[in-house]
Amino acid sequence: MTSVSTSDFLWFAQLSRDGEFIGTREKPPRRPTLEYVSSIIDTATEAGFSSLLTATNYHSEHENYTAAIAALARTRGAGLLMAVRPGMFHPAMYAKMIATAQNLFPGRVRVNIVTGSSPAENAMYGDFEPHAQRYERTREFMQVLRTLWTSPPPVSYQSPLYHFENAVLDPAPVQPIPLYFGGASPAAQRIAAELADVYLLWGERQDMLEERLSQMRQLEAEYGRPLGYGLRTHVIVRETEEEAWQAAERLISRIDPEVRRAFVEGARHVDGVGQQRQFQMLSETGADLLVEPHLWAGVGMARSGVGVAIVGNPQQVADKIRSYERLGIGTFIFSGYPHLEEARRFGELVMPLLRGTDRAADRTIHTSTVAPTA
Repeated sequence: MTSVSTSDFLWFAQLSRDGEFIGTREKPPRRPTLEYVSSIIDTATEAGFSSLLTATNYHSEHENYTAAIAALARTRGAGLLMAVRPGMFHPAMYAKMIATAQNLFPGRVRVNIVTGSSPAENAMYGDFEPHAQRYERTREFMQVLRTLWTSPPPVSYQSPLYHFENAVLDPAPVQPIPLYFGGASPAAQRIAAELADVYLLWGERQDMLEERLSQMRQLEAEYGRPLGYGLRTHVIVRETEEEAWQAAERLISRIDPEVRRAFVEGARHVDGVGQQRQFQMLSETGADLLVEPHLWAGVGMARSGVGVAIVGNPQQVADKIRSYERLGIGTFIFSGYPHLEEARRFGELVMPLLRGTDRAADRTIHTSTVAPTA
């Protein structure tokens, strides 16, 4: 008998326009109104997800902290994993902001630290630091957050990067605030081992994941602290495998050649190791864009960040997830286009297989004399 999954499943709160196609010249039709973002959160809650990731990038329609607080105030249930770039905030101020959010919305706030992989995109925030300096700043940013959240006030700190005196953070967070962090470079891996609660990996080939996890476990032993592991990927699930692959092909069927050309040109300026690995995987696929069984690189044709999706029928998707669990991964952050419908579909088709609930029993007709209600 298949064991019940105890993994933590998260979805994605889309703060840009949403739709059924990616890479089109026209903007997707659904605007990320507060009502729409809230409906994604509500749907994800009903589907069994514990939280939703909010990304941070300058060209999104919404700034994520503002949108996240508004959405948290409007919804109940699932929380938000709020992304932040250390170059955007002073850590003393951000520590206070997140502590306030956690106190107002207990148990619903987590933080994802994003160092940034594109110098051009970072420049939109006025951040011109090179790769090595960005990671040193990230390490100190995370250290300051932890210090302010756990130390009695007042707290003073001084380094070449940050200086503040007699900072008072009172009240402290009502619960510990988990820090999520990802990155494939050696610097990123060390920061995660030292300061993160969950180390995030983007979807990659099984052998690539095994190599990264082996490296991280060596660092775990070196730093002497436990670390959780999470996987970020898209998912395309349908009742049959044929339908799932048709949906995958449909998603990229309207990529505009000019949009694709601009995307490829922008990729040339990326210096993040993880992003480069995604591009490399895509370049090594054939016409079917298949990385390995049920892992498809099509999203990377027109989207930065993680570019792969798990594709298949419910049992195939669940089996793929369990293969990652056997590697020691216990957190999953999924997404799909459009995000509301795909969250519901995952909740209806895959979550029962993972959690051990029997949806078939719910549909059983126990009498032939009374017509079932709709």
